[in-house]
Amino acid sequence: MKKTFYLIAFCISWVFSLQTQAANVIPQAGVFYNIVQTSSNMVIGALNVQPCVQTASNALNQAFAFVPVDGKPDTYYIKSFFGMYLNKTANNSWNLIYLTAPDPSNVLNAEWVITDDASSTTVFRLLLNANSKYMASDGTTTNSNLYCDKAIDNVRGLFTLVQAIIPLNLVDAFNVLTLGNISAVTSNLTLPAVSGTANIPVSWTSSLPLVITTDGTVTQPAQYDATVKLTATMSDVVNGVTFTLTKDFLVTVKAKTVVDDLIANWDFEQDSIYIENGETKVKSSSTTGFIGTIKNEASIRTIGTSSKYNVLYTGNGTGYFDMGSEIGKAIYSLTNYSMAGYFRIDADNIDLNSNGNFIWAFSNTADAPTDKNGYIIGSLKNQSQNVTSGYWATGDQGVGPNVNAAKDGWHHIAFTQEGIVATIYVDGVQVAQNTGMTNLPSTTLPVAGKTGTLFNWLGRSCYPLDVYLKKTMIYGFQLLKTPLSFQDINLGYGKFDGVATTIEKLNAAYAENPNYLLPELITEADNLSLGDLTAVTSNITLPAKGSIDPSIAISWKSSNDSLITSAGVVKRPDFYNYNDSLYATFSKNGQKVFKSFGATVIAKPNTAFTGANLVKFDFTSVTDSTVTDRAEKHFKGTLKNNASVISIGTTETGIYNVLNLGDSIGYFDMGPEVGKTMYNLTDFTVGAYYRINTAYPDLQLASNGNFLWNFSNSKDILSTATGYLIGSLKNQAVTISPNNWTTEQTVAFASPALKEGWHHMAYTQSGTNGTVYVDGMIAATGTVTQLPANTLNKQAGFGTAYNWIGRSCYTGDVYLRKTLVYDFRLYNKPLTDAEIQTTELNVGTTINKLDAAYNAASAVNSVKDSPYKVAVTADGINVMGLSQTDKVALYDIAGRQIKISNMTLIKTNPGVYILKINNYIIKVLVK
Repeated sequence: MKKTFYLIAFCISWVFSLQTQAANVIPQAGVFYNIVQTSSNMVIGALNVQPCVQTASNALNQAFAFVPVDGKPDTYYIKSFFGMYLNKTANNSWNLIYLTAPDPSNVLNAEWVITDDASSTTVFRLLLNANSKYMASDGTTTNSNLYCDKAIDNVRGLFTLVQAIIPLNLVDAFNVLTLGNISAVTSNLTLPAVSGTANIPVSWTSSLPLVITTDGTVTQPAQYDATVKLTATMSDVVNGVTFTLTKDFLVTVKAKTVVDDLIANWDFEQDSIYIENGETKVKSSSTTGFIGTIKNEASIRTIGTSSKYNVLYTGNGTGYFDMGSEIGKAIYSLTNYSMAGYFRIDADNIDLNSNGNFIWAFSNTADAPTDKNGYIIGSLKNQSQNVTSGYWATGDQGVGPNVNAAKDGWHHIAFTQEGIVATIYVDGVQVAQNTGMTNLPSTTLPVAGKTGTLFNWLGRSCYPLDVYLKKTMIYGFQLLKTPLSFQDINLGYGKFDGVATTIEKLNAAYAENPNYLLPELITEADNLSLGDLTAVTSNITLPAKGSIDPSIAISWKSSNDSLITSAGVVKRPDFYNYNDSLYATFSKNGQKVFKSFGATVIAKPNTAFTGANLVKFDFTSVTDSTVTDRAEKHFKGTLKNNASVISIGTTETGIYNVLNLGDSIGYFDMGPEVGKTMYNLTDFTVGAYYRINTAYPDLQLASNGNFLWNFSNSKDILSTATGYLIGSLKNQAVTISPNNWTTEQTVAFASPALKEGWHHMAYTQSGTNGTVYVDGMIAATGTVTQLPANTLNKQAGFGTAYNWIGRSCYTGDVYLRKTLVYDFRLYNKPLTDAEIQTTELNVGTTINKLDAAYNAASAVNSVKDSPYKVAVTADGINVMGLSQTDKVALYDIAGRQIKISNMTLIKTNPGVYILKINNYIIKVLVK
């Protein structure tokens, strides 16, 4: 009888009619419409329970009926063909969702008012009674979300109605298709191949083929009920249009063995803790007996003296508790359930407002942003619970008060799910509720081919960049396959006390003794000695168990495994002695005590530097793309990306090999061995000669980058901020940082390097005094406390790995282009002015020689080839051979022209200058 009435209703509704009453557009009762967005010609549809706009496809999830709200003109419930109502979600002011009925907590969340728009008598807007805002999409591509917080003039909030085509035979097949009672299946199912009076073909898919195959074969799980979504797909052609309907059946397959309601309970009692393969294991006190593992800095801490409680302490790094993969099988079975636990966050936790801080996570992946395949998370950042089939941006539903958990004191958080009602309790008080939480673990999380969530943690996020839950104690984490009631939480259930009673006991224990340590652990740590480690040259014996109490396990970690391994194997380094730290962890009954030992490993014999000049790349020793350093260690560097070594000069001027960086991304890689010098430098000098072609654009030279040298721990500082020492010609500056640009110390001349002509830039560090020299003269000084030895040194290695000429460690920076480089040097002492200008580097003379060599084959004329003579005297720059028509100009090293009153005797201060006489130039050093 019901079926006949349904068909009659469709026949009556076939006639499309729009009547004019209060509003221009009046949907006819019983008629299904496509709601068309006028700005895009798209229609409102459904992506699971998420309303969105979609390309019109005659799909029945794009067909809606308007059900009048009694007593309210022009007001309707918007009901999908599949009986789902368009609602605002109860827990925020703009998200929309499809629910099986108007929101019972507030029916205004489902009441939509058709309002006229002046653009046309058939165009309208939809106003929500709950907030008097309008519906509109956030985009015009398929599956762009719909929101209900838009203004009346939003162009994407204009709609018209078009009657939807309804395939009656397909609807009949859809309506009559049934599988009977599927709430407690224990045997194979019969899956119909056709349905309805028209015998519409039916094909089947299964969300969990391991439990129910597509032919209906059932395999009962061992312990946990499984909810399997069987999807029937049916198609029919009407007026040349193919319609397809899918119908889902949620089948509960009963487990062979029934488990207790209390699935997991970690109270960290003494008899549940043991050591296996060097790891601390903890067994759940529930009948399931899941085994979890304490990871990284996490440990068992005992609080109290008269009454002791073992708790998990996460530490201040990446400590967490891995509950193992077996518990994930239980997660896949949950419908009505609870998760709860006690926690105490240290008062000095500074990361609580950061993303992460998950007290628990049950996830199909350890990398949710990449895999996007579902999880349950409980966060103390906002005391919330979220369940998603994807990740945070898709398929997510949550509930929580959105406030940080309290610190400095014991507290309790509980999540319960009953039907579609999800509730958060904090310290026994309800703080948030979502009455439309349809994401149930049993239907939302299962992934084909998996039997449960694999990544199940306390204190760690499934988002790799999130912070861990630090400096937090966790006690009594429980997972139940039943929803706890308010009374259960506050009055207790089974053998468990109510929340207030347990919190009182935990606070009293913490106040009595916040960290009770086993005396034997302290004694063992105090007793352990490794002898004299001030000059290590051979392997070290690291005991694995206590000598006084052999039941105490001792594990080891080295700050630099390349120097001393965790097994005590010593690898002596080249060039320098290196310091290392060995960390011993003493473990018993889950408690941990730590002790560190400093060690100095002596360099291999005959590898130390004997002179002050550590590196000298003058590009005279070149084989193919390999350049050998001319200092004592003969480091090997490599020409990269079409960088090359060219010769300048003639027999008369002298021939010089110089590095040509080219006009693209050429650079010179000095190699990782050079970087070992960086980790040992305090006082030092670094410098090189360079010549920038006049064709290099000023704008490009002023861009970030243009590094003459780069010593870095990372090739991408933006993503891995681990420190560098750089020299840039952008502003003739030398900069050092332990991280990135935010922690830099710089000494800068603050002017772009001069183009055309050879120049030299050097930097010396003496104590905390940093000095930039340009062409042998002091250009800038400053206080620098960040020295390579204490700023760049990273315990995991021996030196900076990325040591370049012409390339930046910031990936977006420009390379140094159209530039020649000569004689890069590094010293382990600060050279004096005299050493830079004359005895060691002889900058002035070398620049003149390089200029002469370059100009010998250049179109630029040198004063040396002119009838003019230039000499520097005590009175100034003396220019000889001038006539009255000659033009003379003088520039400083920053390119500023110096005003002169006497062309033949130019008075000036000490410094480096460019003298131009007509078309002839010369560089002049005035001391």
